[in-house]
Amino acid sequence: MMGIAHDNKKPYKRTTECHECGEKFKRGESKQILKIYDSPWADQPRTVAVHDNNDDDRYGSCLDKMTDTSWGDFRYFLCERCNRLIIQQCPDNGWRSYKRIDDTGEEFCVRCYQEGILEHEHEAAEFERGNVPGDFYNHQDISSHDWSLVQGMSHVYITGSESAKRFADRALELIDEGNKVLVNYDSMGIGGGEGYVSLYMKPAGKNLNQVTGG
Repeated sequence: MMGIAHDNKKPYKRTTECHECGEKFKRGESKQILKIYDSPWADQPRTVAVHDNNDDDRYGSCLDKMTDTSWGDFRYFLCERCNRLIIQQCPDNGWRSYKRIDDTGEEFCVRCYQEGILEHEHEAAEFERGNVPGDFYNHQDISSHDWSLVQGMSHVYITGSESAKRFADRALELIDEGNKVLVNYDSMGIGGGEGYVSLYMKPAGKNLNQVTGG
């Protein structure tokens, strides 16, 4: 990890030293004030300052390095949906990505992703490719948005392409029946190659009890 280690647990304002290189600003030195988030779910930003005119020959200024993944890990990106500057990886474990990119190239944070899926659904095209799209949802959020667990689809162990396709096929069956579906990642191995997932649905008709066993 490049840059200076910082407390990411609470918001603060620190503009007398560069957030990236740690050097104190000299009188009259050029800098840019940024509001950054070390979690997509943070309600309050941290206000920091970085050099914006100290280019080196390879990576540019400290401002450039804040978003340059070739410079180091734990870089920031601008969520195109909520317009916040958010860290790309969870500072606590490193492997949990906070950024999503859709088929159009739009970059957005996992909070915006979850809010969209909770309110709407996963598209059938995602499952048609044999993928298992989803995220680590808060169970209270799932319940409050009226999603119901599909019978027999709780904590399904995904080990590779075959088990992923079986799961995706079940999701497509529900979609074909007129339902909306959501996938929760219960637990995933580092790198996301395998793990346990659960399938939820919102019925469009009167088949809730038939499908969920409720």
